[in-house]
Amino acid sequence: MPFSSCSLWKTLGFISLAVLLADFTEIGAFANPNECKSATIDDVNESLKKYSNCFDEMIPDGKKSSINFLVWTLQEMLDLLRPVQEKFCKQLLPCPLPLPPRNGGLVCVTIDNAQYCKPMCNKGYDFQFLRRGRLYEVCGNRTGFSWTTQLAGGKALAVCNPSEMAISGAESAYFPTNRTCLHTLAFTETQTDQLNIFLKELGEQGIDGSNRDKDADCITCGY
Repeated sequence: MPFSSCSLWKTLGFISLAVLLADFTEIGAFANPNECKSATIDDVNESLKKYSNCFDEMIPDGKKSSINFLVWTLQEMLDLLRPVQEKFCKQLLPCPLPLPPRNGGLVCVTIDNAQYCKPMCNKGYDFQFLRRGRLYEVCGNRTGFSWTTQLAGGKALAVCNPSEMAISGAESAYFPTNRTCLHTLAFTETQTDQLNIFLKELGEQGIDGSNRDKDADCITCGY
């Protein structure tokens, strides 16, 4: 699908050259109007993947101005993409949109007009509060459409703090060592794995998933 923002594509189209850490002022790196009209997000992904395997080798030789510009460019890109990611998740109204923990995320499903979200932390982080017996939080009719949460404010469901040990949550409440929340979100297979684990756990607690709204299956990551 063509990406609708020409200005964003000009920024993204530059990345493949900026990643080379050359002096961008000497390169005609910005996309021209014709490239902008035909550009897709897949084009950007391909440009990034092209240099991802050798990126760490480029950094030591990079100029200060080029590295600073690349950091700014990537941040601008993320600021535009993150609100779009949020729209991919179907929210159960009038429940407030839950906030995923920074350095972790939420795995959410909707069953029988109730939304269940399982907080998870990345490797190297642990929950602020003990929640081994608290696998998920829920919002629905029986909760008055507010989230059951240990935190004030009603939207944040968990906090993931730096920790060498992961002991506060259930074993499945942590993303695998080699896979952060963002890595999980990037691939359909890894998303499905985490959703299936959660659905199995809900079933073991007597929550029948046969009336699940599959369109509301969602994983969100904190920033």
